[in-house]
Amino acid sequence: MDYHLVLSPRANKDLKKLERSVRYQIDRALFQLQQNPYTYKLKFLKDKRLTDFRIRVGNYRILYDVYEEDRVIYIIRIGHRKDIYR
Repeated sequence: MDYHLVLSPRANKDLKKLERSVRYQIDRALFQLQQNPYTYKLKFLKDKRLTDFRIRVGNYRILYDVYEEDRVIYIIRIGHRKDIYR
């Protein structure tokens, strides 16, 4: 059963700023994430103040939280690895 993806306003803004080729890769990753939020590419973040999980898409990162009871994946940020954790 699929999860529902919800992009934060910041993540939506981040996604719109990306180049078309990168956006395509991110869209594919989001689709796979929607099928299984606990994918093999998943990494738990040590600092839980920002978010719980992240996946890597090339040089870009998708930061997100999973709410099991509502079957929702909340995308917090999408960005280049050098800027995402600031």
